[in-house]
Order: sequence, then C-alpha cells, then structure tokens
Amino acid sequence: MNTTERELQPGFRRSRMTSVKGPRTRSVVTFNPTTISPGEELYINIPKLKPDSCLVPGSLALLFDFKNSNTKSHFNNNLSKLIAKRLQIKVAGETAYDCSGESLYEIYKDLWLTLGDRNKMTEQGLASENLRKLISGDDSGVKVGDANKVADGLLQSVYGSKLKKPIDKIIADHGLYTPFSMNNNPMYILTLPQSDEIMTAQGGEAKGNYKLDNLELEYETIENDALASEVSRMYSTGRSLSYKHVTLMRTSNWDKDLTIVNENINIPRKSMSAIVLLFTNRVRTDSEEYIYPNIDKVNLTIEGVPNAVFSQGLHKN
Repeated sequence: MNTTERELQPGFRRSRMTSVKGPRTRSVVTFNPTTISPGEELYINIPKLKPDSCLVPGSLALLFDFKNSNTKSHFNNNLSKLIAKRLQIKVAGETAYDCSGESLYEIYKDLWLTLGDRNKMTEQGLASENLRKLISGDDSGVKVGDANKVADGLLQSVYGSKLKKPIDKIIADHGLYTPFSMNNNPMYILTLPQSDEIMTAQGGEAKGNYKLDNLELEYETIENDALASEVSRMYSTGRSLSYKHVTLMRTSNWDKDLTIVNENINIPRKSMSAIVLLFTNRVRTDSEEYIYPNIDKVNLTIEGVPNAVFSQGLHKN
C-alpha cells in the first residue's frame, strides 16, 4: 500500500497520541515465609490489584538477599537465571509451561546479549567474579587495587547482598495486563537448585550452603480507568498469548571418543520450532561455559523418512 492509498483509508490519522497518563506506582510485597532453601519450591502469584490498575510489562520481579553459609565460596555468574532450575507456569491449575532445564537454556540465551545489555544486569547477579565474591561474602573478594576492584567494592556497598530476578516469561511479552478482571492469573513456580550446582569454592574448601532471604515481590502499576477497561476488553473477548515452550527432553552423557550418536526424540507436541543441543562438561565450575564437540555432520529423519533439508546431512560448514 503506497502513501496515497494509506491516506485514503477511513481510519487514517497522520498523528496519533501514544502517551499514557496516570499515576505510576512501585509496590513491594513481602513473602511469607521470607526464606527459601535449595531444593524447595517458591510459588509466585500475580497481585490482584485495583480495577483501574494495569501491571507494567517487565516490572514484576523477585527481590532477595543471597545468604552464603560460609566465607570460602561464591555463586556462579548470572544468578537470577541459575536459581530457576525448574520453572512452571500454571493458569487455573493447568500447566502452560514446564521446563526442568530452565537455567541451562536461559543462561545460554543471555550469552548472545550485547555487552551493553549484559552490563545492565549486575543487579541480577551477572557480574565479575570479584563482585560476585563480595556479594556472596567470600573472603577472597577484594575492594582495593585496580579501578575495577574499587568499582566492585562501591557497587557491593550500595546493593549489599540484595539481588533481583525478573518474573517476565509470557506475561511481559503481551503489553499491559489487568489482573483484577481476570478469573485466573498465571502462577509461577520456581524450584531452586542445590548449592553444588550454582556455587564455586576456593581450592580444597567446601561449597557450603545458601538460602534466599528477605523475599519480596516488586512490581509497577499505572492507574488509568480508560486504559484498564480497554485492556480488560481485549482479554474478555478472547486473546491468544504466543510464547516459546521449552522442554528439557533429557540429559545424556557422551564419551569424547564417540564417532556416531543416535538420539530419538519423542515428545507429545503438535509442532516444534527447533531442536537445541547444548553441550557442557560433566563437572561445571563456570555456569556460562558451553562446549562444541566438533560435530561434522547431522542427519535428521522424521518417522523413518529423511527430512528434505537434512537429506544429505547438515555439514560442518
């Protein structure tokens, strides 16, 4: 459609109002109990809010203090993703999302972020090793020396052990949300990993244990009657939410000397957008270390029939 055709459309407007006016409020709600330990599940419900309140996309987050049981260990990089070993999202008791390898996949995704975006995630536990030591209470962390270590010390003095985990899967990708008008709001269930899965100790020392303390739910709202009514109308008439459902099919141990590996994928899904193979060492000391096993060729068959794209195999180049 060219410019003239667009201007002849009945609903054409050269200028549109895009601003939203209304009080914007930041709220913090304390969990009860306020502490969670490794292996336990944390249930996160979206607050009901008032009829004229809209939840700001991307503002829902879990706040916590990382408490380390000793002074000889620290958490690995990208803690906010590490603590969600498994993520479940349920609506009206039905499971909309369930991934027992959530941290493995999300940390890999974050490796593709720009350096600028990664630098903005310090509050989420994505930081230098020295800063992570300071936050964890590891006595090998230092606050003096070069400029970077001094900066680490300043950041730790501001935040202490307080960190943040965004709770944004699905709901943050579909604009404003009005919890009051919904019969059932999504419930997020996080399963925490064991300490040996997310922590590194000084040479010869025990990793100890950890807990998340002072649990709080942070979110922002905009109060605007007209806006809330419009958003509620969209959901009441039926609105589909599109998202990627990631499933950890299984974890396999492959010997480095293997030359051919056959994997059978049998998952009850009507469609599939990708098969992702992530390779790591059996013992991981770096949460962001993924390896490439020098694969030369990939063949894919579906119900015994070679896939058209992969009929000759996907070569290394």
